[in-house]
Amino acid sequence: MAERHPERSEGSRLLVTLGDPAGIGPEVVLKSLSSLRRRVTVIGDLSLLKTLARRLRLKVPWDRHDWVDLRHAGSGRAAYAYLEEAVRRLRRGQADALITGPVSKEAIARAGIRWRGHTEYLAGAFRCRTTMMFVTGRFRVSLVTTHWSIREVPRRINQKEVTRVLEATRRALVSDFGIRHPRIGLAALNPHGGEGGMFGGEEKKILLPAVRRVPGVTGPLPVDSLIQAAAQGEYDAVVALYHDQALIPVKLIGWERAVNVTLGLPFVRTSPVHGTAFDLAGKGRADPSSMRAAIDLAIQLSKRRIGETAREYGMKNATMQLLNSFV
Repeated sequence: MAERHPERSEGSRLLVTLGDPAGIGPEVVLKSLSSLRRRVTVIGDLSLLKTLARRLRLKVPWDRHDWVDLRHAGSGRAAYAYLEEAVRRLRRGQADALITGPVSKEAIARAGIRWRGHTEYLAGAFRCRTTMMFVTGRFRVSLVTTHWSIREVPRRINQKEVTRVLEATRRALVSDFGIRHPRIGLAALNPHGGEGGMFGGEEKKILLPAVRRVPGVTGPLPVDSLIQAAAQGEYDAVVALYHDQALIPVKLIGWERAVNVTLGLPFVRTSPVHGTAFDLAGKGRADPSSMRAAIDLAIQLSKRRIGETAREYGMKNATMQLLNSFV
């Protein structure tokens, strides 16, 4: 059972899960909270957090935040339990945003739980189509395919799915990032954009028809040239076709402040881009920059969504008052 310590009536609308308790998630969460003025609710093992804070001599503002204490044996099962608790609260409408700490897919699988990743789990839990986006500064990149082998990638790419990701990216740029007329570059699958079909036909058969269906999209473009142009600000986002097309430039451009954002959920979800780093756990050397950036971006995006909802409500209310004035 979850024990609350000490959740006030004005409790936080931001949920943070620790991730794998044996990894660096607990450390980067505690370090991020030390300078965070916005109230958050942390879901994890409170005794572990307090022990870690004492050992690393971290100054944690315990009273400034809310704590949901869940204790489970085994790191994989614990990480999964933290996420399940967050999902229960989100389903009840008790939060606007979720920031997830890093988990080990292997540890969760060893606990007997079928698992491909946070993104896939949340998509299934809320029955929606999601898109993975990485953000570092002004560089943004979305993925058409996520955790699949390179051999599997061409089979997973089709016009319908590419169009869906382009549209999801465009919607996010407009609604979440406030870009009225977004410029999106679609990466090619093959070297040199396929060289007119010499190196593969996916560009002509699949990618180009998708580009024509979504406003503001250019491509397909050779990914090396596209990334360079996007890094220089010529595009508001890139849509990449597979994992490493996106992650390599993210790591080179600004890995320490990069954030993973899940598009398509009925709430904001962000996470740091690093893994569990078991070899660094508990040593006080984990860099919290990505977790801090994930929390900051979640605050920014949730504020914008709440503002948009309030504006829509205000417009509807004003319209109803106007209509009622004629009755």
